[in-house]
Amino acid sequence: MDNTLKATLIAGASLFCFHPVAQAADGTINFTGEIIASGCDVNGGPAPTINVNLGRVAASTFHAVGDTASPTPFTISLTDCPPALTSASVKFDGNVDSVNSDLLAITGTATGVGVLIADDRAVKIPVFGESHTYAIDAESHSVDMNFTARLESTDAAVGEGLITAVSQFTINYQ
Repeated sequence: MDNTLKATLIAGASLFCFHPVAQAADGTINFTGEIIASGCDVNGGPAPTINVNLGRVAASTFHAVGDTASPTPFTISLTDCPPALTSASVKFDGNVDSVNSDLLAITGTATGVGVLIADDRAVKIPVFGESHTYAIDAESHSVDMNFTARLESTDAAVGEGLITAVSQFTINYQ
């Protein structure tokens, strides 16, 4: 190969090694928040576990995708809230069902269902969703936030077995 051709190829290839990078500032993000003295006591303690027994549900309860079992109520109680806090909401996290991402995924041997959480107005709260705000009573500095949980079918053929689902929850104060 001709030395001139080699030199030209090497010079051309070296241009790609020093490719300039273009950057532009397209916007600004402002982060804000507030540090509060403390939150409320949740169900009598700082990090409670709430157990909700969904009961024994016959597989024949579910005929089609979206069918639901009877709701099971549960309550998240806030007490001893600082006077500056006037309301609170709850955000539910957890593993989402592989078919319906609004539902909590179950573990165990049952198949074809997920766990649906709803607020006291019967409004569904999807996984990673947040409830409406509940007013904290100004005199008692407390509030009971009522919810329901129920099984919802994600398949027309629901399989028998044990069901377990886990949700972490976060209280957001206003």
